Amino acid sequence: MDVILLGAGRPAGGAKPSALKNVGLNTKAIDWQLRTLKSVNETAHLKYIGGYHVEDVISGYPHLAFTVVPDWEQQSILHTLLQAPFSKQDTLVTYTDTVFRKEAIQALVDSKAAVSFGIDCNWVSRYQPRSAQDIARAETINLEEFERARKGKAEFTGLLHLKAPVIEHLSTLKESDVGSNLIDLIHYLRDQGFSVAPVDISGSWAEFNSSADIARFILGTKAETLARLEPVLTNGHIGKQVSFTTTEWNNSRGGPLARIKEIFKGSLLVVRSSAKAEDNWHSSNAGGFDSVLNVQGDNTESIVQAVEKVIQSYGSKSCAEDQILVQEQVRDVRCSGVVLTCSLETGAPYYCFNFDDKTQSTESVTGGSGADLRTINIARSQPHSLEEIEPQLVPVLHAVQELEAILEFGRLDIEFAVDKSGRVHVFQVRPITVNHDSFEVEDGACLESLEANREYFQSRQAASPFICGSRNIFSNMSDWNPAEIVGIRPKPFALSLYRRLITNEVWAQQRAEFGYRDVRPQPLISTFSGQPYVDVRASLNSFIPAKLDETQAEELASAYLEILVSSPHAHDKIEFEVAFTTWTPSFLEEAQARLLPHGVSLETIECLENELKSITCDALQRLEDDIAPIQRLSQRRRAIRNSKMSPVARVYALLDDCGRYGTLPFSHAARAGFIATSFLKSLGAMGVFTHERHAAFMQSVYTVASEFQNDKFACAQGKLSQDSLIERYGHLRPGTYEISAQAYWENPDLYLSLEGASPAPHGEKFVLKKEETHALEKMLLQLGSNHSPSSFMDYLKRATQAREGVKFEFTKSLSRALDVGVEMGVELGLSRDEMSYLEFADLEQLRLNISPLDALKKQIDLRKKRYGVTRLMQLPSVIVRDTDFCGFERPSSEPNFVTAKRVDAEILVMGDDESLDVRNRIVLVPQADPGFDWLFGRGIAGLITIYGGANSHMAIRAAEMGLPAAIGVGEKLYESFSRMNKVQLDCANRIIRELQ
Repeated sequence: MDVILLGAGRPAGGAKPSALKNVGLNTKAIDWQLRTLKSVNETAHLKYIGGYHVEDVISGYPHLAFTVVPDWEQQSILHTLLQAPFSKQDTLVTYTDTVFRKEAIQALVDSKAAVSFGIDCNWVSRYQPRSAQDIARAETINLEEFERARKGKAEFTGLLHLKAPVIEHLSTLKESDVGSNLIDLIHYLRDQGFSVAPVDISGSWAEFNSSADIARFILGTKAETLARLEPVLTNGHIGKQVSFTTTEWNNSRGGPLARIKEIFKGSLLVVRSSAKAEDNWHSSNAGGFDSVLNVQGDNTESIVQAVEKVIQSYGSKSCAEDQILVQEQVRDVRCSGVVLTCSLETGAPYYCFNFDDKTQSTESVTGGSGADLRTINIARSQPHSLEEIEPQLVPVLHAVQELEAILEFGRLDIEFAVDKSGRVHVFQVRPITVNHDSFEVEDGACLESLEANREYFQSRQAASPFICGSRNIFSNMSDWNPAEIVGIRPKPFALSLYRRLITNEVWAQQRAEFGYRDVRPQPLISTFSGQPYVDVRASLNSFIPAKLDETQAEELASAYLEILVSSPHAHDKIEFEVAFTTWTPSFLEEAQARLLPHGVSLETIECLENELKSITCDALQRLEDDIAPIQRLSQRRRAIRNSKMSPVARVYALLDDCGRYGTLPFSHAARAGFIATSFLKSLGAMGVFTHERHAAFMQSVYTVASEFQNDKFACAQGKLSQDSLIERYGHLRPGTYEISAQAYWENPDLYLSLEGASPAPHGEKFVLKKEETHALEKMLLQLGSNHSPSSFMDYLKRATQAREGVKFEFTKSLSRALDVGVEMGVELGLSRDEMSYLEFADLEQLRLNISPLDALKKQIDLRKKRYGVTRLMQLPSVIVRDTDFCGFERPSSEPNFVTAKRVDAEILVMGDDESLDVRNRIVLVPQADPGFDWLFGRGIAGLITIYGGANSHMAIRAAEMGLPAAIGVGEKLYESFSRMNKVQLDCANRIIRELQ
């Protein structure tokens, strides 16, 4: 038998030929087809007729016979078929965007007709909900034209079997005599006297234009899937079940009750939903229906009540085929949870385990009620890394991998539990229903990136002659907080600006000028898969006083690194919990406790204290000189704005000014602000300032933020015009460096909304009390400073103001540069999104007319492809060893972000009042409980929960709905967010930031 695979056309909305569409675990559509075809006829001759990207198919499957159709774009599917090298034997013809079960192929092969073709009589309702558009697009055929007994239409599946005499006839056929498609050919062959027979293969085929169709083909209801898997799964256990439809129960519940009692003999049971509306490909409807635990198997009334509760939860969505699933409840649970076989948001190649090994509950993960859930990500290419991170999950992984192999599908959502004997129980297997098409990258790209990361990490472990410390660590929040400022997945332009303006040189220059070691030309930030990470060793070196000798510096650097290795959770608090960067009264006690156990000598600690005192005393004197250059920025910005320079020249000039006159003063101001914060924290710990006195001081400090709030209030009162408000604050933007982010002036209704405007709280002038003055005099004497208590407090106030004020000023030039960059993009024919893929070096190339625009556009396309990998790669916050790229556990305090979307909206804390207007708002709810599922139909902009994990029902529902969400932010962050008015929820970059 010959088999002809028709693959010339371009698939709708696809970048790959249909034959190369991913359909399972390391399985493409053509793999599935070839396996099925070979199972029917091992000696079949396989012939691929291709056009669109046929070279990719040839590269992957050179053993096939290929015929290339050069003019495929102008030709019909029938033309493609007639190019086939026919031989004088029976031939099977199929599209390459469909898959079939063995029985479908066999049915056509066994047909007596000269021409047999596969049809689907259940085509309209083959999967629910099938869109009207898809129904209209289906190839249909009138059945009565072939069999008088049949009425109506059926969908043509693209599967056609032709006997040898028909093939001989085709070799002489002219396309113009027939038509343009295979249905025309079927009619033509019938009219030529060949016997023609439709073969109904409903339920045994699927096409790729709808993922729901594939789901129904692969997996059934919860009960059907478990029943199908139970006999063949060896690495996991699926408990015996009794399942029945709602119709069967309503007609006669005696039968199901008898089976339950016979099989389970009074055991403790769980009664679960198994509806047609859940666990299909279109929507998992995760958590949408009830399950009932702790049902007494010897109590008929208890069973009946549980079943009725489940049926009632189906509500108006119930259909006659909905099922109820009854199983014995698992006892002595050691851990339970959910594992996804790819990233929920993007489909990235990772196993994601979200589990509870504390409460013995089997619902804490899926129900979103767990407050202490654990999340582990394992690269699919490195599954062995799980052994080192959490050995108790290794048997679960083996069961998951077996399920993938059985189902030949690599995007699964699996609920599991492990009992105290180590047995893995599988409760549910369903397809992940999120559409990941927009995240697809070339095969192997993620693995290549992972290996490149490991190599680069290893290369950065070698000691430098100018940097102390024999090992290196990388973190995304240790210094200058790249994860917070530009996000964990910044676009190239934003990251290149951040590097150019701060983290390439300015960061180190500021510290060298302040009296710390000069680590230049060491940059602060490196990237792994395009994600920014702080070189922690360089950062820690930059905080060691310059006057310490090399031996002392080596002691401190090594100790700091060891402390962070043992406490990686402190990576975003290294100046409080790892390194000593300024002097405070508690220095000596804290330094001895922290550093002596790591081999730092008392002599080194004493020298460190002396040098930190010197740096701190100097800091109290130099603030105004350090920030003075910022005054030139405004004048130069006006000159640039009024110039007739080209847009690219203006962008370059504005950014160059930011570096010269903006970011270095800002770095100094930020350092002064940190010193002020450290002193205030220390004075509070010493009891010099009570909490109330600390608050009184802060309220006496009038900052840019206070001024902004007061100006909005004045505008609301009619005392300040809207134009004036925009002029003063319109340059602000969420995502300071991101050109695709709107500035406030572009959307004043959102960002400069006057709703609820009120004046900033401003306390009275802060006057030191007598006892506070005495305490400060003693502290300043100990420090060796000639400041008086009052001038010291003036410094704390001015440093706090300068940190905000200088940033406010330099971002005016930065934001204006981004505005002009948008104008430049229009001139170059580049969209705002395309501009975000530029880099600062491109501006230099354009300014000097070195690189042509065509070359630049090619670079943009290349960076987009690279960014596709950046979006997929899952990396930990702290990278201590190269194996961390293969697998890691996320800190429990880190939120689980859902989708890769960004939304700016007002906050609404959800209570018991469901009548609240939640439209276009980011809603805060306590837990990721399916009981809040109704929110998805109310037009909310985003969702934030206190509790819940990466794989909770609400996380899955949010992903399916494409709703940006932060699941399980924890009580502290939740309380902080609840006090905000407007926030930006940036899921791709894992940021939640307040909008002023």
